[in-house]
Amino acid sequence: MKVLYIGDFIKGNGPSTVDINVRNSIEKSNQSNQVEFLQSTTKISFSIVKKIHNIDVVHVSGVSFLGMMLMLFSRLCRKKTSMTMHGSLSMESQFRKIALYRRVFELIQQRCANKIMPVSNLLAEKAKINKKVIVIPNGVNFTVKSTILKQENLITLIGGGRKEKRHFEVCEVIKEINDKNDLNIKVNLFGEHGIDSSKINSFSFVKDFGFCNKDIVFDSLSKSKIFIQYSEFESFSLAVADAINSQCYVITSNLVGINEFITLSNGYIVVDNKQQLEEAIILQYNEKERKDIDNKLLTWEQVSDKYVKCWEAL
Repeated sequence: MKVLYIGDFIKGNGPSTVDINVRNSIEKSNQSNQVEFLQSTTKISFSIVKKIHNIDVVHVSGVSFLGMMLMLFSRLCRKKTSMTMHGSLSMESQFRKIALYRRVFELIQQRCANKIMPVSNLLAEKAKINKKVIVIPNGVNFTVKSTILKQENLITLIGGGRKEKRHFEVCEVIKEINDKNDLNIKVNLFGEHGIDSSKINSFSFVKDFGFCNKDIVFDSLSKSKIFIQYSEFESFSLAVADAINSQCYVITSNLVGINEFITLSNGYIVVDNKQQLEEAIILQYNEKERKDIDNKLLTWEQVSDKYVKCWEAL
């Protein structure tokens, strides 16, 4: 079996994190000679198209012009194709402007794919991908850490001022908690500025770091008692995995894909309205006994093995 994997291998955030980890895991395994990796921003050429004749499967991670074209050529050549869905551009267009041509690329790739691999069942359900689906979550390589000294009144939020992250609503709840209980809960906010940024920064307890080095984000997580992901929708959320690795308590909305791989407890609470969010923050703020959060998350090696087995079965 020969696979051509088109993805984003330039170090950054989101899909590139997934593609780099899958590539590294496969290169360490005994399947390394079976998979060739190609950067998704590479310009299409005859030599690249010619590769299709020597492979069995074209796999595209995310959405790209190169990926779409190679999937089309592959189907014309009667080769098998597959696609990783990190999210849904048609769904994202409800929250931010997505170019029409990119949504068309996504639709063509979905139509061409013999198998679609969304990162969660929630994504498959919300994107209405009912056929050709096998869920392969993102991987997590947890590190063993010594006991972390937490600041009991610190909460970390990741996603900046983007409206769909609902950080303004989180801050409204925290302000109410602080006022009613005479507490001094602080918030470290990371990520791009967005439509809600000015409103969020009006709260005196918020420190907005904007975009910054990941080490600063991880340092905040290591000090924070609580991490909150109260988004309108998250197909998976590697940030939640990072928070668990940093021994944070976690609160998420009921529309976060990683939830299906986590066991609910006082340390990991799923909410679907602001009242439940307030109750969860107070409960975790007052929690004294720290316990590990049970989960069924996979390592990157296990994720890569799932991909290989799926390609072999096509």
